[in-house]
Amino acid sequence: MTTPLRRRALVALAGGAVAVSTVVATTPAATAATTSSTSAAAAWLSGQLTGGVVHNELYDFDDLGLSLDVLAALRSLDAQPAAQQQILTAVSARATEYVTYTFEGTTTIYPGSAGKLLLAAKAAGRDVRAVGGRDLVADLEATTNDATGESSDTYGLFGQTFATRGLIAGGSDEAATSVGFITGQQCEDGSFRQNLKAACPEVPEIDTTAAVLTTLAEARAAGIAVPQAVVDDAVEALVGAQAADGSFVGNGVPNANTTGLAAVALSRAGRGAEAAKAATWVARHQVSDATGGRLSGEVGAVAYDAAALAAGAEDGIDEFTRDQWIRATVQAAPALTLVTGTRAAVSVPKYARSGATVRVTVSGLAAGWSVRARFAGTSPSAAVQPSAGRATFSLRVPKGTARRSLVVSDSTGRTVASTAVQVLAPRTLRVTPARAKVKRAKVQRIVVRGLTAREPVQVRYRGKLVKRGYATTQGTYTYRFKVGRKVGKATVSVRGAYADRKGSRTFRVVK
Repeated sequence: MTTPLRRRALVALAGGAVAVSTVVATTPAATAATTSSTSAAAAWLSGQLTGGVVHNELYDFDDLGLSLDVLAALRSLDAQPAAQQQILTAVSARATEYVTYTFEGTTTIYPGSAGKLLLAAKAAGRDVRAVGGRDLVADLEATTNDATGESSDTYGLFGQTFATRGLIAGGSDEAATSVGFITGQQCEDGSFRQNLKAACPEVPEIDTTAAVLTTLAEARAAGIAVPQAVVDDAVEALVGAQAADGSFVGNGVPNANTTGLAAVALSRAGRGAEAAKAATWVARHQVSDATGGRLSGEVGAVAYDAAALAAGAEDGIDEFTRDQWIRATVQAAPALTLVTGTRAAVSVPKYARSGATVRVTVSGLAAGWSVRARFAGTSPSAAVQPSAGRATFSLRVPKGTARRSLVVSDSTGRTVASTAVQVLAPRTLRVTPARAKVKRAKVQRIVVRGLTAREPVQVRYRGKLVKRGYATTQGTYTYRFKVGRKVGKATVSVRGAYADRKGSRTFRVVK
């Protein structure tokens, strides 16, 4: 018989050493930024559910813990409320199965599981002392050492954070002691060790440190004292471990799980720049409609790392790899709300002829991001993969005369560049001379109406260009000129930005 613990270990190995437990997302749902990226991630995650739970096809069991991780990710994205409800209902009905394991008459309570379910129930406004017939606060207290604050059977500090957070959320008198136990596991470099029975590792354990920062933030919010130095040192440990490209290493490789957790923890700690940089790295590993290959039906999923993304595009996601994809996405998805997007520069003519084609050049784009361009109210262009941070588009200009917004967005749906283009349709300009007759060598004054604000103007008199200028902000142009000594009919003609925007009037030059 395979025990739940054994099953969890097998799943972790099958998933490429992705952390078995995933942190409950901490971005407040009320402030989650909804974009095509976050919406796609939420839709993909909800699509992994069967009857409200994630079923592991490889080992044929319902993974209730991972199901709660999906719930937490959806809540952080403020998306798929029906799926959230379905998950909580399904897991709550099997609370005893998830929280405990009985073997030969001895029942073991897993405090990490109890804490995770308590957090989910609390966030949904449920009574955490009556979830599926269980008092989850009592379960946590029963597994917590009253003197030290350590919980049993957490299998490391990462699992302990769930137990501690559960005690905090449940209002337990043992919460403060449990928080104290966690702060006591801080290493000299400011990070937190995962293995409670080993010395601090030489390389900081980012997943665990990020989970601890989340726990400490919740402790403070509940009024539990946490030394500022503990938080500051942990934050600096994360910042110091961040690579130049924004990523964080876990299990020996830069990955979306670790980087996603770090991004959210840094955001909560007020390190917005570092958080956004990490979130951007995560977003580059999300499947978009530009990814292509055999991932075309998996838009929204986040790959564990670059190798997983490339393998997925070539081979798709099957029963051997789906668990890793789900675990990567639940930890990475909350970070997608933190992506600020690269601000690029867009070059386009100031004026564009209605219905024509205009060339758009965008520079300063982030490497590895596909981009699209569109005029407001029109369909986006085909995706373009920038070369050396530069992309060029040919866009059909909308019809009519109006100031149109032109937007360039990356594969996450976020705007990276924008500008405005004055679109001009053909028009007959109204030219009004001050006088119908002007004595030779005297001055005539004309007023041109029907131009757009600051539109370029050319004035010709008797067929010769005599003036260039720009319309006022009201779309008018006034010009005074000497009519010369030649008598008879004289024509003054005006052209705007294009030859099909023109007008003329004739007057007489007399002696």
